[in-house]
Parts: sequence; structure tokens; C-alpha cells
Amino acid sequence: MSSSDRARTEVPFVVIPDTPSVRVTVTDEALREVAYGMGTLETTVAPGIYRIEQRFAGAVASQYVEVGTEACTRRLPLPRIPAQAPVRRTATAHAGHRDAAVRWSRQSTCLSGPPTVMVLLRNLRHGRRLDPYALEIGAESGEAVDGGEAGWHVDEGEGWSVWSGPLPPGGYRLRLRRPSGEGLPLAQALWVTEGWTTLVFVGNGPHGAQPQHASVEMAPLGAGWSPLDEELSLAREAALSGLRQGIDLISDQQLFPMLESDHADPLLGVVGAHAMLLDHRPDLRRLEEVVRRLAPHLPGHPDVAALCTLLDEDGLSGPVSSPPMLAASCRLLVEADGVDPGVIEDGSAAEAAAERLVGRGVWTTWLEREHRPDPPTARGGPLPQGPTARRPLTADPVGRVQAYIQEIAGLEGRAVEDVLHDVSRDELCRRTGLPHRPVERAIEGLRGPDPARGRAG
Repeated sequence: MSSSDRARTEVPFVVIPDTPSVRVTVTDEALREVAYGMGTLETTVAPGIYRIEQRFAGAVASQYVEVGTEACTRRLPLPRIPAQAPVRRTATAHAGHRDAAVRWSRQSTCLSGPPTVMVLLRNLRHGRRLDPYALEIGAESGEAVDGGEAGWHVDEGEGWSVWSGPLPPGGYRLRLRRPSGEGLPLAQALWVTEGWTTLVFVGNGPHGAQPQHASVEMAPLGAGWSPLDEELSLAREAALSGLRQGIDLISDQQLFPMLESDHADPLLGVVGAHAMLLDHRPDLRRLEEVVRRLAPHLPGHPDVAALCTLLDEDGLSGPVSSPPMLAASCRLLVEADGVDPGVIEDGSAAEAAAERLVGRGVWTTWLEREHRPDPPTARGGPLPQGPTARRPLTADPVGRVQAYIQEIAGLEGRAVEDVLHDVSRDELCRRTGLPHRPVERAIEGLRGPDPARGRAG
């Protein structure tokens, strides 16, 4: 059949997904791609069997359709994605969990007054063992502020537990009451803004609570959580999935409402801004507009301060002292501090978090204290030999920088001082992902009076 004959036999074919941030791929019987895009696809195809694949927020679904000699339109149901919040049209929607979120986002579990923080831990799958007291809320100093197990309200039958209360504005941390399965004392950043309630939804997985996968929202104080705007909730899930993978997974149809959500949920605007930055050529003018709208709603918020580092004007009122909620924000602050020391306040909780960052998803997570693994001899193994023996078995950032410099010197057969001469502090900050202070301390230590430290090996 000639190309002209084939064109005359092709018919219109339209694929309409349930939400615009779905990536759709259509392939023919020979597995050749005939159409690809985000959201609705409109094309023409010859009669035959076609496979339609959807990808949304980490979920994949596919189906086959037979196209005849007439125009064909296929509407696609949303892929069955899990969500930390009990959002309708997801695989983990639960009416009882929605009711709990609505109630306890307006009512405190342990103290009087409307809550400024709600943390809801819920079973994402029926029948899993739930430790209702797995989570703990700490102040920026590390001291627990949730009142212990007595502050949590539990419904074992419905599979959830919740804490809500009126905490003052500022920085907090969410952590497991007992260390994780890896034995690591991890903390995750939270922020409370005056006039708003911070809502944290944590799923309970096969190995317990998973705060690293949490979904975090904000609602006006007293208004509580609302499950009504499903499209914005789905947009949030798509954006968070993209941030986890480092790729743009959200359509403009969903991104733009997120960027303009400052009156309903300013944190959604922050997430949307970072999703926009995943574009290889982000619109910094639009970013500036977003930050200007967010700033009045989120005064002093470290995530807004992080976004300001990308703008020409100085949007920082002073050094950042609290860790931002999003790991992407923390990386922005660390990069800015490496170039302009003082962006992160020396000796602050933000600096401590930046020095001990742990890759655990989209939220800023760090080791609360130094963690030393058991030495090999404790397990019956031999002592480490060679260059790796110089690596400190510690989370100490100064030791990490020094080990990195010594490894370069050892591999290149050069003096440590020569490496320090050729690699600037700013470059070491960039390579190690650390703020300026630990890098400077590492350099000072290597240039100390002990001549043995002047040469590798």
C-alpha cells in the first residue's frame, strides 16, 4: 500500500486520560510508537490493534484497543497510584482516613485550640501491622514536643493514628520514635507558619512508618484539610513523583494552578516551583512572580529563602537558621552558601542538617547525631587496607571532606597541599554538597601543624 493510500485509510484516534499529567504512549502491533505525549493525544492511525500505556506518579497501566474504519476515542481511567493522603481516585483512598484527616486538622488531640500541625499515620493496605506510636515530633533543638504516646489518638480498627496540636511558628522535625531498620537516627524537616496548619500524611508500609514518602500540605488555620480539590491533590502527587525521580512529570495544565495556590496552600506553590525548575530551561521570570506571591504567606520560610537564591534580587532577610522542608531547597541553600558564606547561619540547625544530609526522597532528611558503623573486626572480618582505610567510619562532614581530598592526592600521587592549592573552597563545596563551614574546617585541619598530614599515604 502506498503512503497516499495509507493516509486515505487512516482514521482519527483520540486518547483522553483522566488527568492531564499522564504520559501516554501508543504503539502498533509491530511495537512501533505512533503517538506520544502528556495529556490528551490526537492523531490518525490505520485500522488495527494498538497498545496504550499510561504513566502517572510512578504507576504504569496499559490496555489494548481495536481501531476500525471509524473515528475512535478512548477515555482512560486514572492509573491506580498509591497516595500518602487519602485522596479519592487513588489506590489508597479510604473514607475513614479522610474523615479522620478532616476532623483532626481542625481539632487538637492533646491540647486546646486549633492545631497548627497534624501528623496522620495510616495503613495504606488493610491488614498491615501498625505501630500507632511510631512517629515523634521534635522541636528544632531535638526535644520531643508531642507529649509522648499520650498525645496520639488511635483507631486500630480503621488503621490510623494522629497527633495534632497548636505548636508555635518555626522549625520542627519528624522522626521515628525508635531508629529505622538501618539503625540510623534520622530526622525530617517540618515548618509551621503563623495562621496556617501544616498537614503531614505518612503511610505505613510493610516495614512500618515511612515518613520519607510523606505528603505535606498546608491549610488556613481552623479551615482544616479538604478532600474536595482532587485535581490539585493529583497534581501534587505528580510533582512529588517528578522530584523523587529528578524529571518533569507534570503538565502545564496542572502546574499553573499549583503556582497560583498561595491562598489555599502556599506549600503547593513551593512544590510547583521546584517542579518547574526540573525543566531544562526554567522560566525564572515566572519563578520570581511565584516567590513574590508566596512571600507574604510564608514569612521566614526557609524554602522560600532557598528559591530566592536563584533570583537576581536579594530576597533573604538574613541567614537561614532552620532546615527547609524540601531536599531540593536544601541543595539550593548549600550551593548558595558555598559561593556566598553566611547564607546558612553558622552553628544553626540548618547547618547541622546540611552537613549530615541523607538521600531519603523529596524531604530534607539528616542524621541527628554522628553514626559509627561497627568496625569490620567486630564482625570477624579483616581490617581495611589501602586508600579506603583512611576513610573515616563516621558521618562527620569534616572527615568526609578530608577523606575526599586525601583520596585525590593518593590517586594522583600529589601532596595534599597541592590539591588544596588547585581546588578552591567553593569547588570543594560544590563537589561534596556541603556548606562552607565544614569545608573550611577540613582545609584548616589538613593545613595544620602536623607535617604528616601534608602528604597522602
